[in-house]
Amino acid sequence: MRRRIGAIAGWIGIGWAIGVAWLCGTAHATTLASSVVEVTTPDGTVSLLSQVDDSVGGDATRWLFSYVLRGSYDPLPGQSNGMSSLQLFFGGPVPDVTDQSGPPGWTQNCCVVDLPFGVGFDLDNAGGFGAGPNGAASFSFAVPAGTAFTDASQGSIVASHVADVAFGGVVVEDAQGHGPIVPVPEPGPLALVAGGIAWLARRRVRAPR
Repeated sequence: MRRRIGAIAGWIGIGWAIGVAWLCGTAHATTLASSVVEVTTPDGTVSLLSQVDDSVGGDATRWLFSYVLRGSYDPLPGQSNGMSSLQLFFGGPVPDVTDQSGPPGWTQNCCVVDLPFGVGFDLDNAGGFGAGPNGAASFSFAVPAGTAFTDASQGSIVASHVADVAFGGVVVEDAQGHGPIVPVPEPGPLALVAGGIAWLARRRVRAPR
């Protein structure tokens, strides 16, 4: 009888340990940083919420950058389609950007910026009205965990469309020079790239003619 009780207790202990290990291994997203940048223009307001979370769907090896665009900006009412272009610049190449998503109908990285230097989202007039008084639009992408990020302005832009062409760009930057939070290249790789360009320039200058 004692052996049976001991065996049951042992199995209960193993089950408890497995449960604790499973709970500890489950990644719960934590917000690492967030900000809201608001810009007022004669044609309406632009508001962009940006946020960084330390996991993507429970995957702690990836960080999620998400954005919510709202406001009243519409530079040519009746011709433009509200806020229908969001161009997020990284300030340099950021490797391994994945899981890019936006609202249905929005085209990714087609017109102004492309990976690895940033991400773009565009909705032409044929696709309907973008973000504006009638609602917000949400966007996101993922990068490797530990990727550096900043809210220093990298010149990210919100624009509209007129006759299917991007129109009326607004730099999303506040009076203190803060923009949306975006990933940025590590200083080391940037220095290597700059050094390589400088070395090539010197070689070209010294090359005999």
